Amino acid sequence: MYNEFMRIGLVLNILDEEYQISVYSGVKKRAQELGVELICFQQENLKFAEKSLLASFPSKEFFNLDGIIFLTSVISDKYDIKCKSQLEKLWGKIPVVSVGQKVQDIPSLLIQTDASMKQLIEHLILNHNYKKFFYIGGSLKHQDAIKREEIFIKTIEAYKPWYPELSYTIKRGWFTEKAAIKAMETYYAEGHGAPDVIVCANDNMAIGVYKFLKINSDNPEIGFPAVTGFDDVPQGQFVIPALTTVHQPMVETGEASVDAILDLIDKKELPSEQFIESNLVLRNSCGCGPEKALHFDEEVLEKMQSRFVQSEMLLRTVSYIGQDLNYCQTLWGLQYIINENIAQLGIKNFCVLAFSIKNQAIDASKIKVKDVYVRRNGVHFENFTNGEELSLSDFYSKYLYYDDEIPNSMIFKALHIAGEIIGCVLYDGPSDILPYLCSVCISIGQSIMRILDIEERKKRSEYLEKEVEKRTRELLEANSKRMEVEAEVLRISEIERQRFSNDLHDDICQRLAGISMLCKSYSNQSDPVDKKQMLELAELISDTLVTTRQYAHNSYPVELESLGMNKSIHNLCVSFEKQTGIKVLYEWAVPESVVFDKTQKLNIFRIIQEALHNVMKHSRAASVLVQIKKTGSKLYVKVVDDGCGIKAKRSELGEKKGLGINSMQYRANQIGASFTVKANKPSGTCVQVVLKL
Repeated sequence: MYNEFMRIGLVLNILDEEYQISVYSGVKKRAQELGVELICFQQENLKFAEKSLLASFPSKEFFNLDGIIFLTSVISDKYDIKCKSQLEKLWGKIPVVSVGQKVQDIPSLLIQTDASMKQLIEHLILNHNYKKFFYIGGSLKHQDAIKREEIFIKTIEAYKPWYPELSYTIKRGWFTEKAAIKAMETYYAEGHGAPDVIVCANDNMAIGVYKFLKINSDNPEIGFPAVTGFDDVPQGQFVIPALTTVHQPMVETGEASVDAILDLIDKKELPSEQFIESNLVLRNSCGCGPEKALHFDEEVLEKMQSRFVQSEMLLRTVSYIGQDLNYCQTLWGLQYIINENIAQLGIKNFCVLAFSIKNQAIDASKIKVKDVYVRRNGVHFENFTNGEELSLSDFYSKYLYYDDEIPNSMIFKALHIAGEIIGCVLYDGPSDILPYLCSVCISIGQSIMRILDIEERKKRSEYLEKEVEKRTRELLEANSKRMEVEAEVLRISEIERQRFSNDLHDDICQRLAGISMLCKSYSNQSDPVDKKQMLELAELISDTLVTTRQYAHNSYPVELESLGMNKSIHNLCVSFEKQTGIKVLYEWAVPESVVFDKTQKLNIFRIIQEALHNVMKHSRAASVLVQIKKTGSKLYVKVVDDGCGIKAKRSELGEKKGLGINSMQYRANQIGASFTVKANKPSGTCVQVVLKL
């Protein structure tokens, strides 16, 4: 017995057909006898997601494996892995044993089938005198298929000198029932006529041939030729007539592979190849004992009935699970459906985990799993991890050693949908229900994907609802502010018009009235008007003209167009300094390549003008900085004084903003600029406008 920390991995395709299941059964049986933990990895996703989790092979760190047994059918037709160094790129220097085909520098367990295949063909020629052969082989990239076809051809050719009538036709079926049926259809469509015997490279294809022959049993041109298979799967015993085949001792091979990997872990020397002999199994399908073709002894009949009843029950259960899962829309519902049905199947350990990989190489230690469903030793745990985030390997260790009764073997199946791995299932169970569990796992994966999609859409909908609510609230606030600004603009405009009217009435009109009165006075005097009086009148008219021009300038600074922004703002600063005595430092740092439109020019000018007016009126400042500069893609306009500063905090400036601040804010909005008024350190006030160019 080995200690409880010894753990080996078995890598195969998928546990839905007898070849894989038989090897797994042998490995599991021997591991249980020796007290070694076993994890079986199914690799059916290899050709779909080459860079995703477990897409090529499981990392040894994933479950802290001490050694790996792998069926070479995993790499047949998919990967050109022929030596130990190539496997080390996947697993490092972990002990590895291959089963099925030879891998260079790796101890390999091989089933010797050459003699049995030759014996089968000789039996058909010598014992049954068959002359016309139809051979359905496997893929030409599969080494076993290539070898079996070579033996078939060599044996036929070897007997041709004694039996010149011998002939053969070869088609390929890729080891599946469906492909074998297609090969049969092609054969008869080409007009070859009915063969004496159909030799298949495995039992699955032979069963497919049976189905074709029975479907076309009314066609006399097809007939019912002899049929043979290869592998000796259990189903071959129960077809009618029972299938002649070659028995491959897969269970025994699985057992031997466990002994080999443990010897390798113990650093024992192993031969590069270990052979296990196959043997010919003669039944009725080749023509032996035709009088007994429809006869079964009582034990065989009982087995057939038992298998039929069990198969019907399992098919119904899988169908019910699939139907229930198809309508499931919540994780709670998924848990309920699994719990109700898995218990009926007699499965003690079944765990569904969710995670996301999305077609990229991944560090196994960083994958965090969510326990969707956990059944441990017949007990369902509703919250196995209690919200704790665990890596896949940590979860497995916790799951495995949760109580004293440790499951000896677990099967790992990745749940992948459309090239994306969304989770996995860990389970064990009797060999005869494993193919059905593969179908259940696929339904669970599809259900999880749909539930996650529903949850994502729900979250997105809730997010959009909140965003719409937020945006509606912002629009209402913005609309309210816009109405306030428009009202303020109307008020400002009315005040400006009133001020302009008052200025005209109190200043220009008074000046013109004075000029009129002076002219009347001069016209009523008896003496002629002298030069001094005319100069006085001319000076009064000149002052009125200057004042009128100033009013016109205040309405729109004409020099913005003729002199440009830089010169106009500079003149404004010079005029302000002369009128107020407040020193002005003016800085212009804008490249000539920057061009402003008329609206931008006017509003920037007016903001600076209003800011300077506020400095004069409120700040008690000794100096002021007027700065316009371009930084990056933005224009910064600052008016900074060293006066007493603003009294109200920035957050309090809402309703307390004066006419001037509201006017500047409005003008900044007009050109899409941001506007701020804040206290300047150590003293004074800073007015800033930021315009994106």
